[in-house]
Amino acid sequence: MLPTFVIGLREGLEAALIVGIVAAFLTQRGRRDLLRWVYLGVATAVLLCVAAGIALELVSRELPQRRQEGLETVIGVFAVAMVSYMVVWMRRHSRDLKGDLEGAAGAALAQGSGWALVAMAFLAVIREGLETVVFLLAAFNESGSGRSAWIGALLGIVVSIVLGWAVFRGGIRLNLSRFFRITGVVLVLVAAGLVVSALHTAHEAGWVNWGQQSTLDLTAIVRPGSVQSSILTGMLGLQPRPVLVELAAWLVYLVPMLVYVAWPPNRVPGRATQIRLAAALAVTSAVAAVALLVLLPARPASRPVTTSGELSAQHLSGNRFQVAVPSGTSIGDTSDLSAARTLLPSATSTLTLEPGARTTRDGVTVQTFSEKDDEVPLTGPAELSYADLATANGGRLPLGVRGAGESGDGSVPVTYSATGELTLTVAADTGRVVDLVWSQGLTLTTTSSIGSVPVTAGTTTSRFDDADVAAALTAARSDTADREHRHTMTVTAVLLGLLAAAGALTASALATTRRRVAPVPEPEPAG
Repeated sequence: MLPTFVIGLREGLEAALIVGIVAAFLTQRGRRDLLRWVYLGVATAVLLCVAAGIALELVSRELPQRRQEGLETVIGVFAVAMVSYMVVWMRRHSRDLKGDLEGAAGAALAQGSGWALVAMAFLAVIREGLETVVFLLAAFNESGSGRSAWIGALLGIVVSIVLGWAVFRGGIRLNLSRFFRITGVVLVLVAAGLVVSALHTAHEAGWVNWGQQSTLDLTAIVRPGSVQSSILTGMLGLQPRPVLVELAAWLVYLVPMLVYVAWPPNRVPGRATQIRLAAALAVTSAVAAVALLVLLPARPASRPVTTSGELSAQHLSGNRFQVAVPSGTSIGDTSDLSAARTLLPSATSTLTLEPGARTTRDGVTVQTFSEKDDEVPLTGPAELSYADLATANGGRLPLGVRGAGESGDGSVPVTYSATGELTLTVAADTGRVVDLVWSQGLTLTTTSSIGSVPVTAGTTTSRFDDADVAAALTAARSDTADREHRHTMTVTAVLLGLLAAAGALTASALATTRRRVAPVPEPEPAG
């Protein structure tokens, strides 16, 4: 409620000041006929802003979940940029705001352009209104209570209208510089929270997937559903369990912006103080960068071997794999035939498999690679007895094949072929093999009165155990987390190094730059 109240108060007061100045000038200069157009322009601007807010909300609701998160991210980033610009602009111009506005209004009337003041009021309200819409939408997305956020915004707008009216009626003297500095501090806190919220929704949208390691557990003070949680989350942007990228972005935005806004305007640090501050920044950043590089975790293995019993596989590169499967498997119960491994001629082979689609398995993005060979000729007995053929076919002779006599004596000519299929499931990020399935089958083909008849003599399947698959998926998640951790720490160290260099250059420039001294004119010669 408090963040939206401050947003409504600050934005509303700025618009109210402009409208009040316009109305006062028109009244003083005898152009009251234009006041109704001013009020009509203000009402139109308000309606347009409300329509824009409703349209954005409706569009967001109609989008799929992931696109909703993406739209909220865009709105949040836009809101942070607008808040930052507004805070910086007000920090520089708040002391002269009223005088500048009065000067612009007087110049417009001096040129006989009363309609310019009407346009000024309209544009001021629509500009502040659209900024308020963006801020409030971002704040509503972050707030846990939409009702209290709306109440806070409406109260802020009402109070701003009353203050604006009182200022120009002479009933209140308001130090605009101090007012905007205090509200600026609050808005910086709100904007820092919007930074965290934007990063959170960006992760939900699938845009920011790095830096998601847990850092702090603040559930003791930020208990979901509690009053202090609403204040801390809505005001400071604190989350119960902030991740690394959110905490870093919060600090990087909050600290310098808060110092800039809260610094007294009349206290400019001297040259020596500026040099010391720049040098301290350089040293601190350099030490932190070196510490991060020293503490950088080891690079995780990108293509680890995964083994389960007689099965093993290693991702070499691209779609090349080194695979080992059982050397031979007996198929069928009626003969000692063994299907040769059609894909793997040796116990360990290097294969190039065809990549398949990517999916998600237990929270891990995986890709399937597979290869299949059909009807590879095999050698075996040229004939099989009717009894063996019937046994291989599930207890009866194939259709069109008849035995000689009731005893089933006799034999038929048979040819043999084998099939083999290898399927590998690999973690897409690191190449860790998380599952392997090896299937091979034996097909007997005989002749009958209706032509060639295939008989499936048997199929065997070897695969990783469920426990091994679960362990491999857990290791894959750990691989991804380690890589993200290393990447985040590396990027942070580089940024700190750049900050250290900037601080060192600033300190050096301040130390070597001499103040310009006006030249002393030489005395003219006497006489």
